[in-house]
Amino acid sequence: MRIAFFVYPSAFQNKGGGEILLEKTEEYLLKAGIEVVRFDTWGDRIEDFDILHVFGSVKECLPLMQVAKARGVKVVLESIFWSDFRRAFYETGSGKKKMEMVMRHAVKVALPFFASARKKMFEISDLIFPNSENEAIQISRLFAVNKKKMFVVPNGVDSSFARAQSELFISKFKFEDFVLSVGRIEPRKNLLNLIKAVKDIDRDLVVIGEPVSGYEWYYDKCKAEAGSNVRFLGGIEHESELLMSAYAACDSFVLPGWFETPGLAALEAALAGAKVIATKGGSTREYFKNKVLYIKPEKPKDIKKKLSKALSCPKKEELKNLVMGSYTWEKVAQRMIEGYNKVLGK
Repeated sequence: MRIAFFVYPSAFQNKGGGEILLEKTEEYLLKAGIEVVRFDTWGDRIEDFDILHVFGSVKECLPLMQVAKARGVKVVLESIFWSDFRRAFYETGSGKKKMEMVMRHAVKVALPFFASARKKMFEISDLIFPNSENEAIQISRLFAVNKKKMFVVPNGVDSSFARAQSELFISKFKFEDFVLSVGRIEPRKNLLNLIKAVKDIDRDLVVIGEPVSGYEWYYDKCKAEAGSNVRFLGGIEHESELLMSAYAACDSFVLPGWFETPGLAALEAALAGAKVIATKGGSTREYFKNKVLYIKPEKPKDIKKKLSKALSCPKKEELKNLVMGSYTWEKVAQRMIEGYNKVLGK
């Protein structure tokens, strides 16, 4: 079995959860004995592979998918897709941008058979890997895709996060039991409302992440809104012991985005022992069940209320055990291999 990984050209220019998903999938498939190659459009030939595995339903990937199909190569699409009306109404940005988001979502709801590049990608795929049942349902409903083409493969987390220790982060930055946010800084991640929510909370908010190119204005807005208890640390490498230590050192981790599927950072924080407060948007409930507190991302008062409740409670093992039992990368890789065998008729 020889697998070609492919992603849209600009992906690794602003590295986030999707890129980490690709890297960790590659790492654990290789450990399982599957040959994985990051497809090189300059030198590789698509017919030399059994499967083209595309990460993200982004239209720039469509031409290679079409070539693969024409040459008899199976195509698997890791959809990484969610559409949500709330984002359009509440997200920081121009009225024009909001109207565009509303119109795109409305067209998908009203006209699921409407032709688009993304719909064509779903149609071309031999198998689609949504990372939750909710995502599979949404794709089927909004793009009129047969659910038989769906094979749910959840997001994963490295089991090493369960061994995270707080001392390294505390010794470097001199504070602990703080509120933590990790991720790219852009309107979709909704950091601004989290900053508003912690203004009257007697805890530090530590923000780890860099602004996405083109959204520097949003980063500036977040910094302007921030009080003295908000600490911007910039980016920390995903494989760094310091990041693992930050998860262990914090009291609570907040995932305030308009939607998450469910957010790799939240899985990592949970496995490191942090309490988690997560957005209602996306597939968070499917992953975390009743083990976390859920927030309405458009309401800073609700974020503050749930965060205050979390901070008043002790850490428990139930969430950590749930994540370790269901979402390690070893389990995800085996599920993916099952999907590959399905598409190859094995």
